[in-house]
Amino acid sequence: MADGVSSRAIERSSAYRNGDRGYQSRYGNREVYRSEFRRGFSSGYRDGYEGYRRNAFEQRRDNRRDPRVLRGYRDPAFARGYSDGWERGADDGRDRDRYDPVRHGDYRDGDDGYTRSYGSRDVYKNNYRAGFRQGYEDGYRSGARYRR
Repeated sequence: MADGVSSRAIERSSAYRNGDRGYQSRYGNREVYRSEFRRGFSSGYRDGYEGYRRNAFEQRRDNRRDPRVLRGYRDPAFARGYSDGWERGADDGRDRDRYDPVRHGDYRDGDDGYTRSYGSRDVYKNNYRAGFRQGYEDGYRSGARYRR
């Protein structure tokens, strides 16, 4: 646990153990998908954990530059958008499609996963789309590495 996060903490997550959230047969081999999912999950978990450990002064200073960082993955709309965007971006990268997150219906609708308990639908849509764009970019780069 040199980096502050134990493997055991990560492995407790059912999403990590299953390793196939969002999998579709068109993505190819399920075991390759699981391996990449788990690698990404571990990396994201560790990044998130380390982010919480930073002192409050540094967070405030950094977050003044980009308000999305403050919400980050703690915001359910951003997190859902990121996940959906990553899947669409990875697909487009693997299929050699053009880079264009806005062409996807999920992005245009912007309310996938919305419930009234989240508050304003318009605010949810803005946060979802911000997450979608970031996820799409990351997924596109990742998908381009594994082209068919």
